[in-house]
Amino acid sequence: MPSTRRPHANTVGKTSERKRSAWTADQVRALGLTTDLATAADILGISRSAAYKLARRNAFPVPLIRAGTHYRVPIPPILAALHLTHDVPTHEDADLDGSVDLTVFPA
Repeated sequence: MPSTRRPHANTVGKTSERKRSAWTADQVRALGLTTDLATAADILGISRSAAYKLARRNAFPVPLIRAGTHYRVPIPPILAALHLTHDVPTHEDADLDGSVDLTVFPA
């Protein structure tokens, strides 16, 4: 007797993983002063569930602000963790004509 179960859809060529796009420094800075834990986790390449586990253990890689049942993550420590901070230009960086050289050289 033939089976009455419906066959499963063909899943060849499909991935179960969500495609992630890389965050640029400008996109991270555009978030403002803080962001939520899920967004911070995405920026740092951590899964959402792992981020909440780390937060509960006080082991998240950057400082967290807990507001009731919510977590807020400051953006400057995220940028520092990713080595995306830029030094503020000083007087020595200024050219003789008064313009400031904002060229950033890789370390």
